[in-house]
Amino acid sequence: MKKKIASIICVACLLAARSIFAQQLEIVARITPPAPDMSGIAITPDGRIFLGFPRHADNHNGCALAELKDGQLVPFPNKEMTYPSDRPYNEWLVSPHGMTTDGNGNIWVIDDGKRAGIDGIPEGAAKVVGFSPDGEIIASVVIKSPILRQDMHLNDLRIDLKHGEKGTAYITNSSFGTTPSLLVVDIATRNTREVLANHYSTAIQQGYVAFLEGKARVYRPDNVTLPSGGANGVALVKGRLYWTPITGRGLYSISTDSLSDFTLLESVLEKAVRYEGDRPACDGLAEDKVGNIYFSAYEQMALVKRTPDGQFETLTQNPLLGWPDGMFYTNDGYLYVTLGQWNRLPGFNKGKDLRKPPYIVARIRDILQK
Repeated sequence: MKKKIASIICVACLLAARSIFAQQLEIVARITPPAPDMSGIAITPDGRIFLGFPRHADNHNGCALAELKDGQLVPFPNKEMTYPSDRPYNEWLVSPHGMTTDGNGNIWVIDDGKRAGIDGIPEGAAKVVGFSPDGEIIASVVIKSPILRQDMHLNDLRIDLKHGEKGTAYITNSSFGTTPSLLVVDIATRNTREVLANHYSTAIQQGYVAFLEGKARVYRPDNVTLPSGGANGVALVKGRLYWTPITGRGLYSISTDSLSDFTLLESVLEKAVRYEGDRPACDGLAEDKVGNIYFSAYEQMALVKRTPDGQFETLTQNPLLGWPDGMFYTNDGYLYVTLGQWNRLPGFNKGKDLRKPPYIVARIRDILQK
């Protein structure tokens, strides 16, 4: 335990040493009830902001995917797709979590299909959905059994247009159970593959300890007091997919040439995984075109950048960053983040809901960009 705490302190000192140029956090929107807690965020090249409102922690009756327009939430692509429905599960968004855009400006969502208080994931609920900016569904691939397990938590995704006729989706499964992994989906053929299940790079780090808003939380599967799981945050950088277990401190990567190849054996993929070093405890990741990776560093209440040469820089620190979640980096140099207060949910705090709306969308400009 002493070694783990010393490691945490060293990371904190490193980040503090590089924070001299920390930027002011700018509030973009304040989301108030009855709007639910948010997670994912995606922004199109023309600046349109889209937010996801999953139902796996709070089975709300609000819209699950919305565009933020003039401070208001507008269901996207329409009410029928984003509000709870009696229609087949493959026809509406059950619990959209991670979001991203592709190189053509389309919006992509991973629907984990899970709703709080309801056992399992119904057939058709877990899926990858792509939308044009106009709201047209350009792709919808349902994740089916036997790939889909009832304890999966499909968390985040990236779309690779360089592999596959219509692209390839890489998805992190942080798992509500004991088997985290990555999923690979060929959008055109709908072929789906699970890889690196319970591999050291996707698995939970046993004995993990983190400090949430100044309080130590030790991971114990029989008494979970912090958001936890395996492979979670994901970034696509120059032909490599990077990911981070939410209950862990390692950063890992693999070549997309290997990951997208459905003919490669699992043993070959396992050997192709590269440990990139430690990083701050975090939830979501973001990336930019020059190869920087951004971390939602909740222990330091900070947004942190890792440069291509492996150096870390603190971009901003703010008490609002108690649990920064989804992030997105725009071409004009802004890093956006959702502040959903997931660490304050009743399930992590002896049944007490410690969340204090509003839920915030914020951004900073990366003046350290290089």
